[in-house]
Amino acid sequence: DLLAQLLAIMCIVCIASCSDAFVCRSASVFGNAGTHGSAVSSAYALHASVTEESIVERCYDAWNQRKMSDAADCFADKFTYDDGQYIGSISKKSDLEKSFQRGAKVLPPRTVVVVDHIAKCPTSGNIGTQWHVEKEDGSVVPFTRGCSFYTVDRESGLIKTGFKVSEMIVKPSKQFSDMLVSSASKMMQATEGLSGVVTTEAKSEEPIFESGSIIESYFQAWNRRDMEAALNCFVDDCIYETEDPVFVGAFRGKEALRQHLVRNVEVLPSVCQIILDDLAIDLVNGTFGVKWHLEANGAPIPNLRGCSMYTTDSQAELLRSGFDVTEAPVKLPGVVQDVLAAPLGNLLF
Repeated sequence: DLLAQLLAIMCIVCIASCSDAFVCRSASVFGNAGTHGSAVSSAYALHASVTEESIVERCYDAWNQRKMSDAADCFADKFTYDDGQYIGSISKKSDLEKSFQRGAKVLPPRTVVVVDHIAKCPTSGNIGTQWHVEKEDGSVVPFTRGCSFYTVDRESGLIKTGFKVSEMIVKPSKQFSDMLVSSASKMMQATEGLSGVVTTEAKSEEPIFESGSIIESYFQAWNRRDMEAALNCFVDDCIYETEDPVFVGAFRGKEALRQHLVRNVEVLPSVCQIILDDLAIDLVNGTFGVKWHLEANGAPIPNLRGCSMYTTDSQAELLRSGFDVTEAPVKLPGVVQDVLAAPLGNLLF
């Protein structure tokens, strides 16, 4: 059936993007961001002056100082933490501390995780971040960008859940993306009759958020395959970046974004919907943190969860930039970090 075909496509993606499984993912870093003196982006420095430091930022600061126990203590007694590169969830602080320590071993000494954008929602307490890793001299460590999403326990003020996704080291080529688009299009045409039947079946309901924000309008338009309405959510000189197993790149301007969205439609039939799991809406900073997953006919597709960060144009009240990052198509055991620390360090740094 159609879902099986979609999973088959994902298997092709996994094989192509993970032929060297032990070196094809990004260097493992704590999926958060931290301040780094003058290394912090000017945008973050401006935002920090008008908002209080959150528990997530305190956690980042502790990690950057390699105080891993303090970083783990920023999480509530009952918590879950997912790293999109590795199998399973972490729910014990001792395991979380070890994971942070392993992540630091992969990186050059005295590197720090730096915030590019942060979304802190005063209503829900949710926090989304976009980040990268820098060396002591301020230069960016290759292949260390990503997004994270957190929920905060209102009673304790500590982190309740965390989810991190990172960019890939080995990225799909344009030739591979073209091949996948062509194959998927032919497959969809061959099963057009079946697709028409499937789309009439009940799908899972999208969560209803009270904000009615521009980011929700964008995803709703995408799910309807109304790409003109989706494009109308962005300013003309927008910048949109993606990090996923099929499409990787930066698309500047509406025409480039239009071409990217059309290619998405050619790969994903209408039964595929992006479901917003949670939002962090920050009107002060003009940012949206998003946690999402992809479904086919109401069923979640394995290993297709992700996080995104969007910024807005304050005058036009439209989206100015977007950065989507998807979890790894093939996950590794967390202990592999110890094995990979030396070879990855030699390979990347």
